[in-house]
This record gives sequence, structure tokens and C-alpha cells, in this order.
Amino acid sequence: MILACKHCDKIINVGHIGQQQRALCPYCGSQLFSCRNNQQQWINAFSIASLLFLFSSLYPSFISFSQHGLKQQISLWDAAMLLGDTYSTMLAFVFIFTILLMPLAVCSLVLIAQSPLWRRLNPHNARWISKSLSYIVPLNLADIFLVAVLVSAFKLMAYADLELGYGFWAYVLFVFCFIELLTLIDENELWQRQQPQFEPKTLFCGKSAKSQALKQCGVCGQLSSSTHCPRCYAKTYFRKPQANARALAWMVTALVLMVPANLLPIMNTVNLGQNTFATIFSGIVILWQDGSYPVAIIIFVASICIPIIKALALFYLLIETQRCKRVEQASKLYRWLEWMGKWSMIDVFVVIILVSLVQLGTVLTVEPQIGIVFFAVMVLCQMMSVHSFDPRILWDRLTPHE
Repeated sequence: MILACKHCDKIINVGHIGQQQRALCPYCGSQLFSCRNNQQQWINAFSIASLLFLFSSLYPSFISFSQHGLKQQISLWDAAMLLGDTYSTMLAFVFIFTILLMPLAVCSLVLIAQSPLWRRLNPHNARWISKSLSYIVPLNLADIFLVAVLVSAFKLMAYADLELGYGFWAYVLFVFCFIELLTLIDENELWQRQQPQFEPKTLFCGKSAKSQALKQCGVCGQLSSSTHCPRCYAKTYFRKPQANARALAWMVTALVLMVPANLLPIMNTVNLGQNTFATIFSGIVILWQDGSYPVAIIIFVASICIPIIKALALFYLLIETQRCKRVEQASKLYRWLEWMGKWSMIDVFVVIILVSLVQLGTVLTVEPQIGIVFFAVMVLCQMMSVHSFDPRILWDRLTPHE
């Protein structure tokens, strides 16, 4: 099979690979595709298991919180309804999208793609399913939410008694099944089953597709010189349109939002009638003073260090597209940015969990504040910035020396 690497645009002839093997790009080191034993059967099994565990976690008790004889018990569905009815509609939407809509959409689309219906779909519908998967899968935040639950539990254990319900354990099983499902999804394999790839007549392996006047379809990976993909009919480009400008615009917006996100309070704790407003940094200081050092370090790294490092890293990548000195290192940095982008959402989910769980009237109540909205939007803007960047531009200046 001849294909172009999505990260460096080099044309590569991938021979037959055996079971439990994967193909890596020899130039930038990114994974091209993988092959596992009974891959389709495992995908179906993990999709169905994920759906079963997900629905099993929505209504049973997720976690309970008790203090001074008062007890608050909450399920995931009740938490979402409480957020939407009482506090923030935006936080409720983020919560519902993360724990329900996104996993439900992924599992449903994957089951369709693994069924006999997939081969009979016309290219337009197949393109819609594949494109939806490519947009939704990177937004997986289920594992981040689970870590946020554990962080919230550590924060509350010093003040009250906590009990994990059946909903929590069902969600843990869902997260393990869902993450395994995402590792098995191979868009190239899906399209090969839907419609085999058309291979252009003249191809020189080791050179970039752009240098041979070939465009790689952003949906199905097909190589062609036409304005529309001959396999899925999507519009094709040599590079993402205005990739650097869009990435810079999203990151600058994120930096502007970072100021109110860190200065404004993200939550208010009402304890026996006294209001205690907390920013991200003050919350970290309180955790450190209480002796919760691991939790304080996790929040500090995820909520303060990572957003700053991501901004600096993206600016470095934009400069590197002009200098072209350390292309391989820059490609590895971009793949790291793709993986790390979502971890800053831990603080958002911690606030959502505390607001949903800690509702004991005047004894102890947690309320969200405007800062957490700015922070959530800031993280999403950074994710959009990384998604808008085209790593193939890093390799373009090497073309004359190939």
C-alpha cells in the first residue's frame, strides 16, 4: 500500500504487516496504521461494552458526600441537570457532551462502520461518518473526567465522608473499554473496506506528495491531483488553508482569555454562611497547605504549566516553519501537543463535580464562578489552535534538498 504520512507528507510504500504490528513513518516517526488480531471483532466488543457500562453509570449513585449528619448523593445524570437548572448552562453542556454525547456518537458511528451497511454506503454518507469520527475522537475527555473525580475525592476526604457508588465503578469500566476502543479505530482501514484506495500512476517514494503535485485527502487519505477527492468527494488542499494564521489567532485568543481565567474566582465555597472565593492558584495553595501535595502538583501542572507550555510550544512551531532547522524534533513536539491538549480540563471537571456533589445548604455549598467559564473556553481555544496547525508545513522547506 502506498500512502502519504499525515505529519510529514512523505510518500511511503508500506508492505504487508503482520498481526499485532504497526507501521511507523521512517522520516518523522508518526504511526501510519496498525494491525491487530481480530481487530473488527474487538472493536465491536469494546463499542457494545462501552455503551452498556456508560448507560449503567448514569442513574445509579455515583458518589455520596456526608458531613455533620447531612448527606448528599448524586448520580451523573442528576449532576448534569443540577448544573443546567441552577448554575451554568455552558458547564452543563460541556458535562453532558463529555460523559454522554461524545462517547455515544463515537460508539454508534463505529458500530455502523463495522457493520455490513458500511460497504453499501455511498461515498457522501461514508465521508460524513469518517469526518465526524476524525473531529469527535480527539475530544475524548472521559479519562480526564475520571482523574478529576479522584482529585475531587482527595480534596473532600479531609472535610467529610465519601462513598463511591455503583455508578462510579460502572464509569471506571466504561473509561477502560472506551479508551481501548479509541486505540483500535483505524480510519485508513475503514476506508479500505469501504472503497479501496486509487493509486496514482507515477509515485516516487521518499519524496513529499506536494512535490509531486499530489494532495492528500483530509478525510480518507486518498492521494490525487484533483480539487475533489475521487474516493470520498471531499475538497482537497495541498495544506490546510491559512493554517499558521488560524493557529496563531486561536492561540492569541487563548492567551487573552488566560488572564481572566487565572485572576477571576472559579468557585465559591459557602461554609456555615461564610463565602470563600477561590482562583485556580489560591486553590492550589490551599491544597498544598493541607498536605495534599500530589493533588496540588497535578492541578498546578495541568492548569497553569501546561497552558503556558502549549502556547510557547505552538509559537516555536510557527517560527520553525520558517527556519526549518529541527524538523524531526518539531514534529515530535506537535504530537505531544496533540496528546496533552485536553489535560488542562481537569480543573473544569473538578469544579463541576464539587458543585454537583457539595450541596448541603448553609452548612457547606460549592458554587461555580465566572472564572471557570473563561478557563474552559481558553482550553478549547488552545485545542483548536493545535488542530488548526498543519505539521506538514514544517517539512516543506526540505523539499528542494530531497
